[in-house]
Amino acid sequence: MKQIEKNPNFVDISTYPGVLIDLRYASVNNFMGINMYGPIYGSGRKVFLHKDAAIKLRKAIKLLKKEKPGWSFLVFDALRPRSVQWVMWDKVKDTPQRKYVANPAIGSPHNYGMALDIGLTDGQHGELDMGTGFDSFTPLAEPKWEKKYLKMGKLTKKQVTNRMILRRAMTGAGFLQLSHEWWHYNALPEPEIRKKYRIVE
Repeated sequence: MKQIEKNPNFVDISTYPGVLIDLRYASVNNFMGINMYGPIYGSGRKVFLHKDAAIKLRKAIKLLKKEKPGWSFLVFDALRPRSVQWVMWDKVKDTPQRKYVANPAIGSPHNYGMALDIGLTDGQHGELDMGTGFDSFTPLAEPKWEKKYLKMGKLTKKQVTNRMILRRAMTGAGFLQLSHEWWHYNALPEPEIRKKYRIVE
């Protein structure tokens, strides 16, 4: 990541007030069960985002602070090199979970530094309950089914409320919610990202 640190198009968002870092792929606490970032991110203290996406994140921080003073964003992933995307793809490409991982041949918005995997903390109880954990590759994690699962009792009102607080701050700042992951937000539509920005290998 040394070349990214020197690149003026990318910023370290771990320094932002209102942002806490829990970089899951720099640990074993992820669906792969391995540290996929290792020497790339080291301890996971620095987390990068393209400057255009970072502008929107700063706006989202202000919106969250206005609605919920004392709350913070919890960042699970941001810029993800395509080399890591290939490792993830090889794990899921022949499984039903393949729809949850972008094919690295085209690239994920993460590979451009234009996406965030993000949750919330209220500063007192740790990570807030969203009904599933991060990288829960199940329909229960999909925003489009929230009303259905709320009615069935598989999601609680509090869990859906937490998702909505996150969604209001992020979409209010101009991010786009991914339809099948409550935690994933793109800074721009995917075709626009691929047209305007360069992938990070």
